[in-house]
Amino acid sequence: MARARLKPCLSSFKSPAWAASPLALCGYLGRGSLHWLQRRLSRWVDQIAFAGRLILAGLYGDQRQKGRALLTRRLFLHETWLLFRTTGSLMIIVGLLVGFLWDAIWFGPLNNIGGAPSLISLAFSIQLQEVAPILGAAVITMGHGVPMTVDLALRKGQGEFQTLTFLGVPPEHFLAWPRLLGGLVGFPVLYLTLAIFTLLGLFVGIHLTIGLSVGDFLATAHAALVEFKFLKMAAKCLLVGFCLNFFCLYRSWQTEVGDIRSIPACARWATAETFVHSTFCAVVVTILYD
Repeated sequence: MARARLKPCLSSFKSPAWAASPLALCGYLGRGSLHWLQRRLSRWVDQIAFAGRLILAGLYGDQRQKGRALLTRRLFLHETWLLFRTTGSLMIIVGLLVGFLWDAIWFGPLNNIGGAPSLISLAFSIQLQEVAPILGAAVITMGHGVPMTVDLALRKGQGEFQTLTFLGVPPEHFLAWPRLLGGLVGFPVLYLTLAIFTLLGLFVGIHLTIGLSVGDFLATAHAALVEFKFLKMAAKCLLVGFCLNFFCLYRSWQTEVGDIRSIPACARWATAETFVHSTFCAVVVTILYD
């Protein structure tokens, strides 16, 4: 479908009008930009509508029936545990590697800049507040978001969503709402795991390099923690946690029934949109807060 839309634009580039008049080039570029903006605006409106349906289905869908409400809570706990199980070990490994990398850069190419206390303060101000949310979003997207997108897209392609709708249960209630809540609750915990093991890797590298004691490291870390911006990080964790599952859910809901071959493309678009919007939200929070 995307190639069919691009055929008129690509065929226009072969026209000799490009060499005859530069104004024709401006016209084609302007029309192409307007067409892209129109499609982007329609996509944003559709995403907002999907978010509204998702929230309404989660808050008011079948909540009066005790059995279904209990099932929703169990699904939420299951999705949260699944998020920890699939990405928790990755967060630990990435945190340790990032801590060692900071040590290698600081005591290697940047050896003449400062000592260990400056490195710890720099890790708190840059790594934990700016880099860690984006890094955690990338890890969760690849380890949890892509498999979730493929699973839901396959279910919709096989007609399971239609079965739930026929039974009077909106698919957003059981298949999307627990996953969205799992991302909102799970990402702050996973971010905290990444931060703790980054500091652990940082301490091990400093201790092996210059022999810094545990007490000195904790004293410097406590001084840097006093200036830590907790409100800023809470806003980042909520927005990034929302983006991590929302755009994967939205892409899987776009799969047509019986169109199994479009699932790989759906997963690619979900990965790109999730990471881009998560990074964008983190950067916007930094700009607005600072």
